[in-house]
Amino acid sequence: MLANIGESRYVEIDGINTHFVVAGEGSPVLLVHGLGASMVVWRENIAALSQRFRVYAIDLPGHGDSEKPDINYDAESMVEFLRKFVETMDVGKIAMMGNSLGGGLALMTALAHPELVSKLALVSSASLGREVSIWLRLPSLPIIGKMMTSGPVDSTAFMLRKALYDKSFATKELIAELKRTNKLPGGREAVHKIIRNFISIWGVRRPYVRARDLQSLEMPLLIVWGAEDKMIPVKHAYKAARAKSGVDLHVFANCGHLPQLERASEFNGITLEFLSE
Repeated sequence: MLANIGESRYVEIDGINTHFVVAGEGSPVLLVHGLGASMVVWRENIAALSQRFRVYAIDLPGHGDSEKPDINYDAESMVEFLRKFVETMDVGKIAMMGNSLGGGLALMTALAHPELVSKLALVSSASLGREVSIWLRLPSLPIIGKMMTSGPVDSTAFMLRKALYDKSFATKELIAELKRTNKLPGGREAVHKIIRNFISIWGVRRPYVRARDLQSLEMPLLIVWGAEDKMIPVKHAYKAARAKSGVDLHVFANCGHLPQLERASEFNGITLEFLSE
């Protein structure tokens, strides 16, 4: 793993040995990473946030150092997984911050279990529109998907660079860490299943596009995006901000799909202010 960014722990959720990092004291915040990633994508944020909050950065099932069982990896079960994780931590209401797939899961959790979520921050989030990169749609095709996610070529570095505007953030260290966890038994198969469940060749499957439901959310909502996001277009952010009054929207110029990495200092300032209000 990369440099120490918190206390590494494991807990069993639904029989799945689940890895997470915890740091700091105060009101709880849960960080949820995206597809094929791990809690390491929050490495530039955990220390800053933990100065005021108790931060939990989780490895989703099938990702990072969490167990990668042969299960369905459907949206509904992953939302229930997040619910059970929060309840197991016994922290009461928690602020949720999710990037990409993690944003979509955080949104669906807030909609299904509003009693658990105090605030919601969506970072280049899934589930706010159908359009996604061709590199996410192609793996939804059975044969191509199998080749891309289970074939001899490791696409970790390729996908990370596609996600970034400034390719210098795709460091050898970060690529090596993501490759390490993606190569663990069951990792690539889990990613393929998630893609097939959430995405078709036409984009995000309609049941998982939840922008119209934003107006029903009662907790404060922050949306952060990169203007040059090539994985999920920034127009989803603007559309979401129009769908719900009072949304705190921030779009970073010259930034891609991982603003928490590419614009860490500004991102930390914005999220700290949002969480502290």
